[in-house]
Amino acid sequence: EWLIKDDEMLWRFMSDDDIPLTNNEAERALRGYVLWRKGSYGVCSHRGELFGQRILSLVETAKRLGRCPQEWLRAIVRACIEKTDYPIPAELCASSPCR
Repeated sequence: EWLIKDDEMLWRFMSDDDIPLTNNEAERALRGYVLWRKGSYGVCSHRGELFGQRILSLVETAKRLGRCPQEWLRAIVRACIEKTDYPIPAELCASSPCR
């Protein structure tokens, strides 16, 4: 019943050229995480899971912005040590005010 109600939405990708036919971009973005989890056999703690999520988020964001993830991570660690503001790329501040 719900599928029939949303039938037009479910098939929109067939007529709308702005909607990609595959989700390869999403699959490529997740590939690093999947390979890391497989190679490390997962994590045993909540903190470990949070660390993995945050590092991989930083890496993927840096790649999409055309930046070097290692340099950005170094700058963040340096800011933590020096107790200064984190370096936030200007591209991320475009839609919301950054501090």
